[in-house]
Amino acid sequence: MKNSNFLWPKMFLLVPVLMIFSCIKNDNFIKGDAKIRYFHSAVTDTIQNFFLRGVQSGASTAYGSNSNYIVVAGDSSYTITSRNINTTTDVASTTNKFDIGANYSIFYTRKTLTGPPVLTVFQDDVKQNLDSVKLTFLNLGYTLGSNVIVKDAAGAFAQFTMKYGDRVSRTIKLTKATRISFALEAPIATQPDVNALDSLPTNTSKSIAITKGLVYTVLLDGTKKNELQMRLVSTN
Repeated sequence: MKNSNFLWPKMFLLVPVLMIFSCIKNDNFIKGDAKIRYFHSAVTDTIQNFFLRGVQSGASTAYGSNSNYIVVAGDSSYTITSRNINTTTDVASTTNKFDIGANYSIFYTRKTLTGPPVLTVFQDDVKQNLDSVKLTFLNLGYTLGSNVIVKDAAGAFAQFTMKYGDRVSRTIKLTKATRISFALEAPIATQPDVNALDSLPTNTSKSIAITKGLVYTVLLDGTKKNELQMRLVSTN
């Protein structure tokens, strides 16, 4: 009979490896972590650097852009700050707890043209419905002079109006008639056409395609001329 004692050293070597892999989940999370991303949504402000507990998090972010999701330790509270690029003074700050396994978006914005910049945190609903599209509309248009009207030509949801700071989610089934449009409640003369969200965009219409099975953030804000504009950002 063979002596099995030689197996024990090898088994002890395998234990740390097994412990590491047991902590890793299939969705690119390490167990115990959360994911965050940063948005720069203040048209009147310069490039921003973001910090967690005083340590820079992610790359410098210009207006109209956002970072990819960044993995951070979950079940932890963080002081989140923002600074103008090439400076050392915080211009906005907030505190937030990130739950394990959750996704968050952090928006650098302002509430009014003359008010100070603020950081606003939302938890993202990233669960997919393969037969539908999930849209979260967020109005951060602090330069806009009126509320924003959102409607779908196909009638998948009732028309609604959004004031600054409103956040509304809709899950809809796409059809050939789907066309979600945006307009100011009090139109201005200089307003250009705003991209619509369309299941079948054409070369003759100003629209962006949305796809079933995906989750989107629909960010509404304003230009320096108080004109409405829309950004579509995929969460998946």
